[in-house]
This record gives sequence, C-alpha cells and structure tokens, in this order.
Amino acid sequence: MKESDTNFVHLHVHTEYSLMEAVCRLDDLIQSAKSWNMEALAITDKGAIHGAIRFRELAEQYGIHPIIGCEIEDGDAGDSLIVLAATNQGYQQIIEHLNIGSFLSPASHGDIIALSGGRTGAIHRLIASGRMDQAEKIALQYVKRFGKENFYLEVQNHGFPDDDVCIERTVQLSRRTGIPIVATHDVHYLVPEDASLLPLLQHGKPQQRSASPSMTGPFHLPSQLEMQAKFSHLPDALENTVRIAQRIRFHLESGEYRLPSFPGSKGTEAAEQPRSSNDVLRHLCREGLQIRLDSRSLIDTERQRITERMNRELEVITRRGLSDYFLIVWDIVKAARNLGIPIGPGRGSAAGCLVAYLLGITEVNPLLYGLSFERFLSPDRPSLPDIDLDVCQRRRHEILQYIKEKYGSNRIAHIGVLNTYGTRGAVREAGTYLGMPKKQIDVLAKLMTSFSGKGGIRHCLQTLPELQKLPVHKEPFRSLFQLAERIEGLPHYHSAHPSGILLGDEQLFRTIPLNPRPNGDPMTTFTKEDIKVLGLLKIDLLGLRNLTVIHDTLAAIRERTGTSIEVNQIPLDDTETFRTIGSGNTLGCFQLESMGIRHLMRRMQPCSISDLADLLALYRPGAWNVGIVETYLRRRRGEEKFEIALTEMAPILSPTYGLILYQEQVMAIAHEVAGYSMGEADSLRRALSTKSVEALSLHQERFFKGAAARGVAEKEALAVFDFLVRFAGYSFNKAHSVSYAYLSYWTVYLKTHYPKEFMASLLSGEGGYYDKKVYLRELSKLRIPLLGPDINRSGFGFHVDDEGIRMGIDSIHGSGPESVMSLLRSRSRDGDFRTFTEFVTRMRKHRIKRPILEAWIASGACDRLFGNRRQMIAALHNLTTAEDLGVIELETISDFTESEKRKAEKALLGLSLHSSVSEKWKAFSQCFNVVPIEALSRSRDNTRVRICGTIIHSRRQPTTDGEYVLVLVIQDHTDMIETVLYPGTYKSFLYQLNPPGILIEGIIRMQDSKMHMVAKKIKALGG
Repeated sequence: MKESDTNFVHLHVHTEYSLMEAVCRLDDLIQSAKSWNMEALAITDKGAIHGAIRFRELAEQYGIHPIIGCEIEDGDAGDSLIVLAATNQGYQQIIEHLNIGSFLSPASHGDIIALSGGRTGAIHRLIASGRMDQAEKIALQYVKRFGKENFYLEVQNHGFPDDDVCIERTVQLSRRTGIPIVATHDVHYLVPEDASLLPLLQHGKPQQRSASPSMTGPFHLPSQLEMQAKFSHLPDALENTVRIAQRIRFHLESGEYRLPSFPGSKGTEAAEQPRSSNDVLRHLCREGLQIRLDSRSLIDTERQRITERMNRELEVITRRGLSDYFLIVWDIVKAARNLGIPIGPGRGSAAGCLVAYLLGITEVNPLLYGLSFERFLSPDRPSLPDIDLDVCQRRRHEILQYIKEKYGSNRIAHIGVLNTYGTRGAVREAGTYLGMPKKQIDVLAKLMTSFSGKGGIRHCLQTLPELQKLPVHKEPFRSLFQLAERIEGLPHYHSAHPSGILLGDEQLFRTIPLNPRPNGDPMTTFTKEDIKVLGLLKIDLLGLRNLTVIHDTLAAIRERTGTSIEVNQIPLDDTETFRTIGSGNTLGCFQLESMGIRHLMRRMQPCSISDLADLLALYRPGAWNVGIVETYLRRRRGEEKFEIALTEMAPILSPTYGLILYQEQVMAIAHEVAGYSMGEADSLRRALSTKSVEALSLHQERFFKGAAARGVAEKEALAVFDFLVRFAGYSFNKAHSVSYAYLSYWTVYLKTHYPKEFMASLLSGEGGYYDKKVYLRELSKLRIPLLGPDINRSGFGFHVDDEGIRMGIDSIHGSGPESVMSLLRSRSRDGDFRTFTEFVTRMRKHRIKRPILEAWIASGACDRLFGNRRQMIAALHNLTTAEDLGVIELETISDFTESEKRKAEKALLGLSLHSSVSEKWKAFSQCFNVVPIEALSRSRDNTRVRICGTIIHSRRQPTTDGEYVLVLVIQDHTDMIETVLYPGTYKSFLYQLNPPGILIEGIIRMQDSKMHMVAKKIKALGG
C-alpha cells in the first residue's frame, strides 16, 4: 500500500467465513469499504483463512489493498490473537499454525504482525480485571515472540461500560512498555441491525437462543469518520493502522503451477530407462501408438498424420510443464485397471487429447470423432487442464488408498465445499429459530424451489402458486421469510467435494488450510476454484454408479454363463442395441432415462455412436429453447433442406445438418475460414460462451482480417461470424458427449442382450434416475419374474436366478449386514438349511435375534422349509433359551391369509410379491372410469380420460409471463405417463397433489408420436 491521505484501516474484521460467528458478506464488505474510499482492508476470520483468495480477488477488483490475517487461539486459555501476514513467509506460518497449532517455521521478525486480540484477547482480559502486572508480562512475551515493531496493543470502543477504563489502562501499558497501540473495531456484521442474525445462526447454542430477532449490536463496520470520532484523542492509534497496512508486502501467489513430481522412470519397461518426466511421457506415447493404434499396419501418410498430432500435443504439454500431471493420472488409471476397478471411457474435454488416449487414460479415439486437443489444453489458456475420471462408486476408496501409499498421505487432501444456506435451508433454519412446528417448516421448505445464493426466496414468493396463497404479510410467515432472506446465501459448514482431491508438491500442512473429515482424512477448506488459482493439482475421481452397474453385470454374466466380456470388446454397431434405443426402452440406462430423452430417441432413431453423441448434446434447455432440436430432426428426416455458407465449412457442419452442436465445430470454423490457430479458436469459443462484448469486438476484427486473407468476401465473413454469435453459445463439448455416448451405449447393450443380469445389478445399486419401485415394475415389462428372498438362495443384493431375479436377504427390513453375513457363513460351511429346526439351531449359534428370524419368515424367505409362516413364527415364540432345542414341533394351524401376507411383505420388503389387482381396486376403477396408463396408447388425440397413480417425478417449468407449469410423471401398476398442469390448473389443484396417490382427469395429447396428458381436474387419494 502506497502512502496516502487515508488515516484509518480496519484490521480486525470477521466475515461470513467465520462460520456462524459473523455475517459480513465479502461482496457487501468490499463495496462498503469502496464507498467510504478505504484504500486497504483486512479480514481476520476466526481460526480460518479460507476466504483469502476470494477476498484478494474482490479487493483488487475494487482497487483496495487486501490484508490477509486471522484470529487464532493462543495459550491454554484459548485467548484471541490477531495475526496478519506481512510477507509470504508469514502467510505460510499462519497456515502452519492453523493446521498444527503452533508456528513451526523459523520466523524472522516482520513476517507476521500481531495484534493483542481486543476484548477476547488475554491482555484485555487481564487489564479489565485490573491485573496490570500480568498484562505487562504477557505483552512483553508477545514482543519477544514477534519483535518489538511487530506487536500492537489493540484499543477498542464498542460502547460497553468498561471501554473507557480499558482504553486508558491500555495506553498506560503502552507508555510503560513502549509497545504501540492500534485502534480496531471487532467487526462481525456490516450494520447494527444484523446483530440478530448471529443468535439465529447459533441457535444450537442454548446460551444465545434468547436474543430478539430485532436486536441491534455494536460489532458492525464503522466508517472512517466514526473511528476518527472514537479515537480523536489517540491519533497514533489511528495512524498505526495505516502504517501496518503499508508494511504488508504479502501477495498471494497465483498463476504458477505447483505440481508434484512423478517418481521418475518407475513403471516403464524400456531397456534404457528414461530419466526425465518428459522422456517417460514420450516413451509411453510411442508404446501407445503401437498398442492402441497398431501404427505399424497404418499407411505412411496416416501414420505420419497421427505422429504429427501426437508430437504437437506433446510439445504443448512439455512446454507447459505438465508431463508429471499426465504421468500421475496415467499411473492412477493403470493402477485402478490392475486392481480390476472400472474406469470410465472419458469425461469432459480430456477425451479430445490423443496423448490421453495413447496412455490409456481415455478410451475414446479423438481421431475418429474429430475431437480437438486445444479444447482441452490451449496454448493461450494459462489455467491447468482438468483430466476428470469416472470410477466405480463402490471401489473409489481403493484408488484413494493407492494414491496415499504412492505419493504420501501428507500430500493428498480432499477438496472442500463451502455449503451455503439455500432457499430451503434458510427457511428451515429461520423456522426452527422462531420455534415453528417442525412439520410446518418441512412443508414450507419443500414447497420452495432449490436455489443457492441470494434472491431465491424472493423469487419463490413472487412466482410459485403454492406460496402466493400464503398470508406472507402476517405472522409467523412474515418473520420467517424476512429472517430466511437475510441468511440466504451465507455459508454455514464445510464438507468434502464428492469427487475432488488435491495432490500437493510438498507436505500440504505448510501450503493450505486443512481440517480433518469425520474419518480422519484431511480436507482443505479451500474450494476447487481456490485450488485452481493457486496452481495446485486437482484430480476429480467421480464415483459413478453406472460403472458399478456395468462391472456387476459383466461379473454376473461371467458367473452364470462362463462368458467373459470386457466393455472395449462390445461391438459399437449392434443392431439390436440401436433398436432398443430407437424404441425408447432405456429405463435404467445411463443418461437415457427421462421421459423427455426417451421421446427424443423415438423421434430421432440414432444408429451410431455419433448419433448418440448428438442426442446427448441436443437434450439440453438451450438447444430446445432456440429451436435447434426441431430443426435438427426435420433436416435429419429430409423434411427441410439446408445450405452451408462456405465450402470450407461443409465437412464441419454436414454431419450435424448445418447446425452448430459442438464447441469443437466453432473452433474448426474459425480455423478454416479465418485462419485462426486452434489456440486462438479456443479463445473465440470462450468469448462466444461468455458473450463478452469487448472480447467479441476484438475477435470480430481478427476474424474479418483472417477471412479476407483467405479470400472470403466481407459480406460472407460477416454472415459466418453472425452465425457463430447466434448459435455457438448453445454448443456443447463434443469430447464429453462422445465419451458419455459410449457409457450410454454400453448400458443399453447390456440391458438388450443380458436383461436379467443388468436389471439385477441396477436394483442392487439402488436404481437410477427414478425410485427403485419404478425399476421393479420394469421387470414385469421385460417379463422377468421377481422372486422373493430365500435363505438358501439369496445373499446380498439382487441376483439372477434360473427362474428370474431374486431379492437379497438384505432387502428385508431390519436385516443388517452382520446378520446376512452370519447366514452366508453358515450356508457356506454347513450347506443349505433343510428343516426349520436346523435353520433355527444354526442361526442361534450365530446369535441372530428372534425379531430378525421373524422378519425372514414373514417375508417368505423361509417358505421352502417345512411348515407355513404362521406355524414357524408361533414356534419361535414358544422356544426356550436352552442351547439344545431338539426337534421343534410345529403346531397344526392355518397359514396367514393372502391379504395378511401382502401386508407383511409390503412392510418388510417395500412391496408385495403376492400383489394383484384387488376387487376393491377393480370396483374403484369401474366407478370412476379409470383407464390403465398402458391402455392410453390406444386412445385418440384429445380424448378425455381419468387415470390414477402415484407421482414418481415432478418439475416446474417457468413460462414467458413469469408463471409456472408443473410437469408430473404418474405411474400406475401398468406404465407411466407425463402429465402437464398449466398455470390455472396448477393453482387450482395444488393442494390435491398427494404423492401417495392422485386421481387425474384430463386430455390425452398426441404430438410427434409422443403421448402426454393435460390435467384438468385432480383429486388426492389416501395412499
């Protein structure tokens, strides 16, 4: 900070990052400081520094000198001390203290500037109680620790009765010891009225629960004028704030990579071991050319083209210092595959990298699909590229363990997520604080649309029909929503990112703040955006349930048939698979489950992986809203002709019928028409995506000059550029779309050819897009019998039986993993259970309790034993505690009725295996003329019908005039249908939308072979 006319700088400020302790939002804080012409500002969050990066970015954006510090606990009593990072070394020392509790690095005086901590510091506590000698002793210890010029005594005036006395005594201590004083204000909120938010956020702490929602407090952000008025008699205390700010030389480093080194040549098998990471990478790529592309069999021109592409990519990778990054990811993928852990074919733009394909990191050959390396790693884009990996959800922890063992547990940490109050969370928190009934809070919260950040609650109150009928200007709703809006968007806890991990170049406790997770693993409180700014290596290992389903399906096929199949052996042109896709019978298949995309598949009839990639790129809101989807379908069917402006663009746009579907097409057009390098083309793509006026203006000039140099007329160049501006913003990443097309195709192939194994694996993995009951009903459509659990045939999860798919013992409510393992161990050692006596005797040896045995019997798992369910349960009740049971005699009593069995099965399994359409349901259907959903396909357009079913999925869609349409997916015992409630119907019947069951009267609409229902009347049913 340069010398200026500023005469006060805030040095003791807590922000929203002091979770639950302060509510100063960074954006508001910086704007307030700017409005008062403050040239510098510090943040000193309690025990935390994770707001530093965002604070620095905002402060520099507004021309304010950022000062990074925090409030630490010092000494056994946990007294507060403010520490400010004066140098980069000081920042590292603060990080170490936060992680370990002490300053480890040898510090030269001046790296850290310390302040006494104000009202919560040890010195103030001693001064306030009159123990001046002890206060002096502590103060001199701090001077010895930090240096005479680097420790200051804080003077604060918050308006408390003892403030004047404490200020006077602090000045006396300063004169006696020569320690300078500094004026601070302990800031926890911006304005006095926000004081009431702290007890709201801390309502879990009983001692703070009684605060009034309308209270004000003294810990706000005072202006410079206020501070000058408070300390006009102590000008040095004010001037010292400026002197401290001017001494802060710390600048948070960004833009430089801090990548760990790959362990040299380990893992290579060359006779002459390469020495550098660049050499290792080149060696592996040359091997990959022979193994993956069989380069020896290629014609010379093709081999030369591929080799040139590889060398071009390697040149960029090595020049950017990223060889270690690629080798680390290669090593992780190789280790996972050696352990038999499924890895996805690719994710994001990394699939456009030939080097990644040659290394085996991805399974998509970018040359086959025209994928761009520069979309992944552009020479003109300074940020680190992302190589994200989809991995088996169940075995992700094994990969993490490998990384720990290979690179050191002190170099790996989970990336944090700062969770903020969204619309629903804010309503729940405010309602709980106000003492509203839990059930009422829950109903109100569920009515809200799920938004994060500020503004969501106001939007919901203004637009949602459910909330517009509430008396929001009356209590308790008025206070509820006012309080909820005030905390909306505030952070309240950290959690681990579901996939992101950080791999450091050194011991992480010296580099970034860390917190232990519940399992003891370290987690940084920096977010993934912060990590990117710091240039640290982030790897996304996303646990993907569908990979687990594929893995389990292949294992089940191998176990049942002896046939061993690998996903890369699955033919990509299977006619039956594409017939399934074209029929839309893809429930349970990756990315192809929603009713909307299944309808699109029926209209589009994909017949290749490229078509499937187009489908995934098309099924997004932007493409629908601008009419790209309908245009694509018309042109694909030959119903609409299209022209491509320039011949150079024909090879690029012809595969997508003259439309821009992919970002890679944008880059290719810029390259071919205007002579852009692919790096420049990526810059244009980003400008088009962000719609930056300034960037687009520069690119327009560059585009016209480049096009003119290639002989393109100005009018044509303008037309092409306008075409890019209009449609490029809706384009998608082709590399990602193709990668996920592979995953989608594999799941459809397995469902088509091995439906039993696929559905059993899907159900064992808790289903997919819909509730598990939807997939259980899918079995009947596939004509696969669902068999109940059996103590002699079932294990964990669903598995294929000769007769159908059998439920696992763990499907029975109350059957924990320990009891199931005991059953399986007994069966493995002593064989099947032949009699009821044998079953009970063996289970008692394993200490399986009677309630679990009763549940197994009542669910039908023991039906193959001699005796009926009622007899076996009665016998259990008559058993003694003796170890030797002898032969258990079963009473001669009749079994439970079918109705009783159904009731017990629903309670224990969630469904009845004996269910059938009851006489009661038949009478209800006849009385109200209810039509089974399956039969609606035979109805004509505009037919008025009644259906009855349960709501399995719902979504709101905004209209152009600010209202909402509600779309429900209704399922009965035969099928499911999409039902639309237009705003009038939505408002009229919103309180009849009972998820367990509703009766709907409406109009059947047929459009482009898609059937849906427009609801007119709705009646809630009991269940």
